Amino acid sequence: MRLPRFHHGAILAGLLALASAPALATTVMQFNLAEMTDRADRIFRGRILSATEGTVDVGGGQLPIVTYRVQVDEAFLGDVTTVKGVRIAEIRMLGKVASIRHGNLRRVSPLPEMPQLRVGQTYLLFATRPSAIGLSTTVGLGQGFFAISSVGKDEVALNGANNSGLFRGMDAGAPAARAARTAAAPDSGAVAYVELASRVRALVASRGAR
Repeated sequence: MRLPRFHHGAILAGLLALASAPALATTVMQFNLAEMTDRADRIFRGRILSATEGTVDVGGGQLPIVTYRVQVDEAFLGDVTTVKGVRIAEIRMLGKVASIRHGNLRRVSPLPEMPQLRVGQTYLLFATRPSAIGLSTTVGLGQGFFAISSVGKDEVALNGANNSGLFRGMDAGAPAARAARTAAAPDSGAVAYVELASRVRALVASRGAR
């Protein structure tokens, strides 16, 4: 059973729009930190102030979107807007596309599931370049957003892929970063935020020097 034209056109256009913003390819590829930095259009650390649901007109229909408003603590790459002295960034992601039922049949959307960011949480975000309809996502989907939390006096960062392969093919990093990883999984687990941020700054500087 085919999807109604209204939904099918919007979903197809959404797929094309996301594909143009290097998002779909990230559903099957694993990136290390250097590769994520190369593919990012913006990199910033900040706290999620709001998550507003809405829609965008595309392909003769509508796609659900979520607009995240972020108070930026540090911008590593790309521009942010200053509003009344506060640095603000917005990122518009595809929302959840509901499955459609026809009798006993259910058609699930072919669109990938986007990261869901929590209001009040602080993240380090690697955002892709916005598509033609203004949609973006995080590089490598779950790989490109790191939740930042405190452990004693220190901060650690963990992405949606449990930091798997984060430093693959790169040097092991400073002792602080290695010590922050879980002993049971040396190639994954939380890393010291200070080390992660230092590496990102160096990678951005190297990218700008090319």
